[in-house]
Amino acid sequence: MKKLLMIFISIVLILSIAGCASKENEIETSSATETVPSESQSAVTDNWDFYNERAEVFVTAMASSDFDAAVDMLDTTMKQALPAPTLEDNVWKVIIEQVGAFIGVYDIENSVIGGYYVCFVTSQHESRGVTLRIVFSEDGLVAGLFIDGYPVIAGEVAEHEGFTDSAVVIGEGTNYPLNGVLSIPDNIVGKMPAVVLVHGSGPQDKDETINSNKPFRDISEYLAANGIAVIRYDKRTFTYGAEIVEELGSSLTVKEETIEDAILASEILKSDPRIDEDKVYILGHSLGGMLAPRIHASGGDFAGIISLAGSPRSLLDIIYDQQMASIDVLPKGDEKTAALSQVETYVEQVETLKSLSDDEAKNTLILNGLCAYYFKEMEDHPVSEYIDGMTVPFLVLQGDKDFQVYPDKDFVMWQELLKGRENVTFKLYEGLNHLFMPSSGKNITEYQEEYRVESQMDSQVLLDIMEWIKAN
Repeated sequence: MKKLLMIFISIVLILSIAGCASKENEIETSSATETVPSESQSAVTDNWDFYNERAEVFVTAMASSDFDAAVDMLDTTMKQALPAPTLEDNVWKVIIEQVGAFIGVYDIENSVIGGYYVCFVTSQHESRGVTLRIVFSEDGLVAGLFIDGYPVIAGEVAEHEGFTDSAVVIGEGTNYPLNGVLSIPDNIVGKMPAVVLVHGSGPQDKDETINSNKPFRDISEYLAANGIAVIRYDKRTFTYGAEIVEELGSSLTVKEETIEDAILASEILKSDPRIDEDKVYILGHSLGGMLAPRIHASGGDFAGIISLAGSPRSLLDIIYDQQMASIDVLPKGDEKTAALSQVETYVEQVETLKSLSDDEAKNTLILNGLCAYYFKEMEDHPVSEYIDGMTVPFLVLQGDKDFQVYPDKDFVMWQELLKGRENVTFKLYEGLNHLFMPSSGKNITEYQEEYRVESQMDSQVLLDIMEWIKAN
């Protein structure tokens, strides 16, 4: 479970970015003013080719990092407000951080507003779309620029060797539709098994991207190339961090963050005629592995459960261990003393948490600003509560170099909880970290640095997952 503080810290960061999504929110000051279109202006609207072409050129100039060319298309007021470095840093980089790398222009819609010609340009990116409202003067200069929203774009298909990726929407018709990818093996006779991938903690995209590493893409591509369909999707807090904070506030739990969307994803698989609805599995990584039994019991109704670096322990206990591991590498001195003092405060907060009512927890902060109710709700629904009545096959995988979930604690606790069951398999991998990638680190600092190195999930882990699914 990646630094658990990131669960809410990242939501706050998204909130500061996603504020741009409102139609009332400018990227920079618009020079457009309210005027009545002349007869000549009204006539021009019969042919939007000129403005649409200008709009596409403007967006693709930014996408290709030619910000000088983009600035040349601005009117005088906008040039003063958005010089090339500002356009790059305060506009385009913000968009890329929010929705990923630019793929292409997807759609353009038009409207005349206040005597100006407005192009609503939706571009497709790695995680979802973004719609820019580009306001043109009559002569084709950009007089205003706004972010209008981040729409979900579905329907694209990408062919690979042995399988095909299709864009799907998780939760279509709900308040939180999510971009997803369904990977379907080619040339399969009869109905195939399938897997839902469930993220670890914090806002995560569909590939569970961590720096240059994409463990969920590794899993999807391997399984799909070997006859198993896979669905993965952007996590709700990745796409709707600001909206969730506004709507739920202190009432946010893992139900809204993770559980509901995993069940919706399973329903997509079970309704697909190519897939055997009785052979749909859940694979949860980290926090997803912890929640997998609960998701199963809450309506997922899976054929089997796969936990990758998950844990049946209390999330609060795991956070404590992570904090202590970080302190262990600090040299003696004021910094270490202050860190130990913070941990003591955290322990006191956890003890207090146990006696709080739900309403009290929603008004209590722990960990320097995180809502206590998120953790209390999980404490009230321990993993053991769902294990007792579970009869489906279970696969527990762990790397012995994991510095976030611990082989000597979490892996051992799984073994104790599932002891004596014939349909449970445990595998501990030598030299693999929390992402099931090679590790040679000796302490938490070195382990964290390894995440910056591009790697792939270990092939033996992928093989074991595939063989276990087919065997069950």
